[in-house]
Amino acid sequence: MRLIDPLFDGPVDVVGDVHGEFAALEDLLRHLGYDGDGRHAEGRRLVFVGDLTDRGPDSPAVLQAVRRLVVAGRAQCVIGNHELNLLRGERKDGNDWWTSPDRLGNAAMRPVSADDKRVMTAFLCSLPLALERADLRVVHACWNPAAFAQLQELAPRCASVLDAWRQFQALLGERWAAPARVAKLKSEWRELAPVHTNPDRRPRLLPTIAQMDREYQMNNPVRVLTSGEETETETPFWAGGKWRMVERVRWWQRYDDPVPVVIGHYWRRFGAAQAVYFDKYGPDLFAGIESHHCMGLRNNVYCVDFSVGGRYAQRAANESTHMCRLAALRIPEWQVVYDHGEAHAVDAAGMH
Repeated sequence: MRLIDPLFDGPVDVVGDVHGEFAALEDLLRHLGYDGDGRHAEGRRLVFVGDLTDRGPDSPAVLQAVRRLVVAGRAQCVIGNHELNLLRGERKDGNDWWTSPDRLGNAAMRPVSADDKRVMTAFLCSLPLALERADLRVVHACWNPAAFAQLQELAPRCASVLDAWRQFQALLGERWAAPARVAKLKSEWRELAPVHTNPDRRPRLLPTIAQMDREYQMNNPVRVLTSGEETETETPFWAGGKWRMVERVRWWQRYDDPVPVVIGHYWRRFGAAQAVYFDKYGPDLFAGIESHHCMGLRNNVYCVDFSVGGRYAQRAANESTHMCRLAALRIPEWQVVYDHGEAHAVDAAGMH
């Protein structure tokens, strides 16, 4: 199992979640100074934070391009929650191109071929969970030492990250199959079911469902690293078409290590793209934080995901696609560059 691989030495460009937006990726790499083969005149190299696929029009092209760069030694990539979903074969919003390619019909997503799926499965299984060097760490969602320690102990018995995910899920399945817990869950689901997908009828916080949701997230270290930390919310909130009993945790507010961390995953909000953000993810984790600022105790955690995965919704709503962007963070310059060429210095006071 690939846990933490050594990160490239020298200058790197850390690319945020691509989500199948191949044209945006091509534009971004051109603005960064890479040629069609991923070479850079200054010897820079690329690092991808995961979530290469889903929702956008051409996930296969993105996977093929990134795999080609990784094989050539010009890029590295960590696994994200969307790659994990593909490996699990779990149908999610925007991944029919992989899980149900024969059902796409006229959908604006290119399906994966059977041959490409075999090649790409092997590639995704080869991705590490994180990258690290003395002055920089890269992980998809959360740098959690306890989660890494759990996986390190399990690593000799797991061929891949997917194997580890399954082992922890099996343990949780056994725990929540206990008759007393099943009885409590059934009682609470009977109460929740009539209002679960009704935005006009807020349920009370149901403690057993909330506890189960939190444990399935926090007691599986693969989930923690690829989709973050969660805890029970004080008041259920509406997001993604249903009432939620757990909410995301701003884990960076207790990250007290001097080594900077670059993450993706969290759909940093840029502008007022209502078709993308309305009714989707609940509380904004970046409220009060400027788009080009780091966060955390030491001001040394930076999210480079600027929600390019929302462009599918922008197209449907005839909004400007630049309201959601693909971005890269240039290290050691601490400069963020967008796919349309705009660049900004990042407030990196905690990086030195």
